Amino acid sequence: MTSNNPISQYVSRFKAEKGKILSFLSAFPFYGEVLKNHQYYEADRIARNELAKKLDSLKEPIRRIEENFVRERRMDLIGSTEVLLSVLERLKNEIIGASYGLNGLGTGFKATESELEALAEWDYSLIHHAEELSTKVRSPDFPPEVSVDTVRNWVSSFRSELDEFDAALKSRKDVFLKR
Repeated sequence: MTSNNPISQYVSRFKAEKGKILSFLSAFPFYGEVLKNHQYYEADRIARNELAKKLDSLKEPIRRIEENFVRERRMDLIGSTEVLLSVLERLKNEIIGASYGLNGLGTGFKATESELEALAEWDYSLIHHAEELSTKVRSPDFPPEVSVDTVRNWVSSFRSELDEFDAALKSRKDVFLKR
């Protein structure tokens, strides 16, 4: 594993965070073998937390768009972004939930180091995708006289982006299940 590899960065973060007691115990052969893949489970937890935070940060710009509609008394546009907020909340809950991470997906399976690395790469690509979504959600600056169709087209386009993200979340298990 190369040192600039995103997975090794997460594993290094875990090793820096795990504390002196675990570092000491991992020096013993038996306990070190038990902890061998534990670093990937913890790296997975760190990646999931980071991904959930990035998705959660998308909500505020969407709320501001909605607030502008309310402030401008655009009754025809109020509530148009509500579907985006609910999709973001569902995606965040899926990521935080036990069924997404290695704890839920890997229960009962003995993952190899290469599988764990592939999953971490997949998570890193999802984090990158979330950053792209963040850029897209901050880009629209609707003028006060914006048409309903323009807003609906933007909401539909952003919803399509969230659906692609959702598909990537669901296909993540294929990496582990070797499909």
